[in-house]
Amino acid sequence: MEFAALKERLKGVPRQPGVYLYKDENGEVLYVGKAGALRQRMRSYFQAPEHLEPKVRALMSHVRDFDYIVCQNEMEALLLENNLIKAYYPRYNILMRDDKTYPWLKLTAEEFPRLLVVREKKDRNAHYFGPYTDVGALRETVRLLREIFPLRTCNSWQKQPRACLNYDLKRCLAPCQQKISREDYQALCDGLLELLQGRGAALIAAREREMQDAAAKLDFERAAVLRDQVGAMRVLQQQQQVSLPQAYNLDLLGLLGSAREYLAMVFRIREGRVVARDHFWLQRPLDEPEGEVMNFLLRRYYEDRQPAAEILLSVLPEEPALLAEWLSGLARRRVQLKQAQRGPKKALMDMLLDNAKILWEENMAQRNQSERALRQLAEALELEELPQRMECYDISHLGGQHTVASMVVFRQGRPSKKDYRRFKIRQEQNDDFASLAETLERRFTAAREGDPKFLPEPDLLLIDGGRGQLSAVKAVLERMKVDIPVFSLAKKEEAIFRPEQAEPIMLPRRHEGLRLLQSMRDEAHRFAIGYNRLRRGKALTASLLDDVPGIGPARRQALLQAFGSVEKMRAADVEALGAVKGMSRAAAEALFHALHAETL
Repeated sequence: MEFAALKERLKGVPRQPGVYLYKDENGEVLYVGKAGALRQRMRSYFQAPEHLEPKVRALMSHVRDFDYIVCQNEMEALLLENNLIKAYYPRYNILMRDDKTYPWLKLTAEEFPRLLVVREKKDRNAHYFGPYTDVGALRETVRLLREIFPLRTCNSWQKQPRACLNYDLKRCLAPCQQKISREDYQALCDGLLELLQGRGAALIAAREREMQDAAAKLDFERAAVLRDQVGAMRVLQQQQQVSLPQAYNLDLLGLLGSAREYLAMVFRIREGRVVARDHFWLQRPLDEPEGEVMNFLLRRYYEDRQPAAEILLSVLPEEPALLAEWLSGLARRRVQLKQAQRGPKKALMDMLLDNAKILWEENMAQRNQSERALRQLAEALELEELPQRMECYDISHLGGQHTVASMVVFRQGRPSKKDYRRFKIRQEQNDDFASLAETLERRFTAAREGDPKFLPEPDLLLIDGGRGQLSAVKAVLERMKVDIPVFSLAKKEEAIFRPEQAEPIMLPRRHEGLRLLQSMRDEAHRFAIGYNRLRRGKALTASLLDDVPGIGPARRQALLQAFGSVEKMRAADVEALGAVKGMSRAAAEALFHALHAETL
């Protein structure tokens, strides 16, 4: 639709609250916006180009159609806009980079709860903590928590023939053997909740009193256990919390940015301690004002988190009263949005922004280094332009069995793990050339069929190997008429081969371009080996069941789905094995005896 026709159609847009969607000639949604009065807001975009901001002008140069949805009120429009942005990920809306699912700590709502690391919040009755953006810190947290609170880790707490190894290692209290009552176990869980909710001081003091009482009664073994628990809790507090001068309970959200993007930093403070820290990079396609960016951040951040009663902001959002009303509805109590002006809370915000500044500078330094490496690589390989997306491939197998391939992706010189892909080679073979040929053919066939998992196509291909692997891949690319620069990197000498060039390219070991290729090669190797080990582990699990009388393919599949591994089957009793769909009592007894043959 022509610009004049769009302006004419605009006259029929109502003045009610609602959401509007701008689309390109292919019907793709470019931008989603919200308005208290649709016609007035949308009319502001349909001005002469010289009266528009440059980025808005760029947006409107692509707009060929629009839709709108009328809402009852602005709150409804706010919620709808949020849902549509998540549904379409429009090119010109603010986007939160690295929009992946971060892990959570989950305390289950079972009769004897477990502490798990999960990626989604699905159980409304369970307790969730997070999400954690630093997975390494989360692993250390879980390790310390399981030292202090030895909760069960098995799938079933029902009566077992014997306690598992965790009980002998004092990492579980064996509810399956009725060695702990439900009341005592729940008290343990209550203590875990206290610590994770930032109220660990009372728990530490109580454990210290127990330790002193045990020592007074000459129960030195119990005193030593309590001493170690107190030490672990103090370490946990030091790792996860920053002490503040006063007992505040609030959330802090700050923005630091440039014309193209923002860094959002979040502190969650409970009882005067920072119990959670998050950061996000926000792309800013239309150069929106800070208030609009803060509006977006608040809506996205609190989608699956409980807001504090007071939220302290570096800049107030547009329509703060509307946002406060929405947040109050989520929290089921009044939530206030404030901008710190002076005093201790201003000092807290300054601390947050100082942290954001450090992270910003570190990130900029990494980007500069990545760009420098890309430039040096492009120069060394005589590329016409900087390769923004690069892919590296490797093959892994064990004696020709369980053959797999990996594809790792680097964007702007850094790993993009959400774009990684792996391939199960269709024919078990000890032939890396044939396996690479199959992998590349499948990859580019999928791209040509429009599979979004393999789009866009790369600017550069790297193969782990020498001239033979490179020739196999080059033959596939020529047959498929794929015109993308391809190279291989051989180990030991770190020689770079390119098609139709006899002598390899030899770069100094300190060359940043070479180091970039090495990091891609090593990452592809790691990813391929991991997948190969996974396939071998599944095959080993299945093979252990092959010789059990009465266990055929259907029952084997059902058992693996129910238990996940042979070790978990071994921990189950005959009743639990027989409860699996399709199992009989005789088959369950045969399986139980086969699994325990070495100990009976």
